[in-house]
Amino acid sequence: MLKHGFKLCALSAVIALGFSGCANLTLGTAKTQVDFNQEFLKPDCANENYLQAQMEQVNKNNDPIFVAINAGSIARSCGDFNKSNEFFDLAESKYKYDVDLESIGKKGAKLATSLVLSDTFNDYDGNMYERIMVNVYKGFNFMSLGDYENARVEFNRAALRQEIAKEYFKQEIAKEKKEQEKAKKDPNYTKEVQNGIKEIKSEYEHLFDGYNVAKEFTNPYASYAQAVFSFMDKDYAKAIDKFKEISAINKKAVPFEKNFSKAANSVKGGKNYIFLAFEDGLGSKKDEFKLTIPLPINDKITATSLTFPKIVKRDASLKTLSLNGVKSFEIANFDDIFATEFKIELPGIILKSVMSSVAKGAVAGAVANNTSGIGGDLVSLGVGALLSAINKTDTRSWLTLPKTASIAMVENKGSYSIKDSSGKEIAKGKVKKGKNALIWVRSVAGAEPQVVVMEK
Repeated sequence: MLKHGFKLCALSAVIALGFSGCANLTLGTAKTQVDFNQEFLKPDCANENYLQAQMEQVNKNNDPIFVAINAGSIARSCGDFNKSNEFFDLAESKYKYDVDLESIGKKGAKLATSLVLSDTFNDYDGNMYERIMVNVYKGFNFMSLGDYENARVEFNRAALRQEIAKEYFKQEIAKEKKEQEKAKKDPNYTKEVQNGIKEIKSEYEHLFDGYNVAKEFTNPYASYAQAVFSFMDKDYAKAIDKFKEISAINKKAVPFEKNFSKAANSVKGGKNYIFLAFEDGLGSKKDEFKLTIPLPINDKITATSLTFPKIVKRDASLKTLSLNGVKSFEIANFDDIFATEFKIELPGIILKSVMSSVAKGAVAGAVANNTSGIGGDLVSLGVGALLSAINKTDTRSWLTLPKTASIAMVENKGSYSIKDSSGKEIAKGKVKKGKNALIWVRSVAGAEPQVVVMEK
């Protein structure tokens, strides 16, 4: 059990936070997520005040990673590649110094906050797949700005993060097993707690239906971005190697790899190519569901209402495109990438949520036991209501990432025409015959597709 003094101190923090308005943070976060979605769908690019307001939030350390990654996407959709990279630079800096290199004391404080309050009271740390995409988009932005030196740095960082992610998740799986074993030695880890955890896990069994969860984390789209960049940068050996990595993950990509390799070997003959990077729809987002389970709260079995995160699929848009008559090929499903990371983290989320609820119950019990009379009843009631209100799950994520990524390539004959599956032309234009080009298309239901052409 928690020490008596800690209970009272923690409770004081809860009350102070609640009455200062911090308990509304969960509602504020939800509103912010809706705002980011709406702004991405229909960005008011002429309104400089919107992005400036987001930058002020980041500079004030007001949930900087969450704000920066979403605002960075909106700036990119407006064609403001410098502003987009400014946001992404800040997000990456926060990843490095506020997350990756957190001091033990800071991590301990965040853990205490999440146990007594909720993860929504902490700044968003972000996911590994999001960090990779920060570097991919920075690379695209630099390509659009004609800065291939810095673009090369970003794509190399994306590749490095891919490798780090693979190792990270191996370590996370091992760490979670240790945490589960450690929890069994906790006096709060009673039979009722164990049964509660089993019941929660059973609720998740159907939530992964429709997702193809991979055994190892990887994002083939990030590898494709680096392959095309390397091709356009005339590093053909690296370009081919990156595509071999993709084919090793996805056997359906083997024919594309062969064409890609032929293209790399044909450049000496004066041929150039146009590549398509098509991001469609909106990827899965986090939501929450409530579950009431019996838990031992202050030596009594109490029906306790808990909230847990779940992933919810969102809509596709155009699904497929054709580039000069060549149909696009899906290379990455971001829903599956999201689900893979989510499933790896899930055992820890469940364990922490249950143990957190027991800790919160202990805090409420401390008040009831140390405040007598009607005043004690009122305080206990108020604290119970406040604890119930802050028993929220963290549903933050990078809301503007796509649902799928598809690719295509054609020989550059001086022009391009991009059509949807119905044959409707959504974009056309000229490309200099002596250059290679990457055409980035972003499509979201209810909005005009964004098209960015990068030539070299």
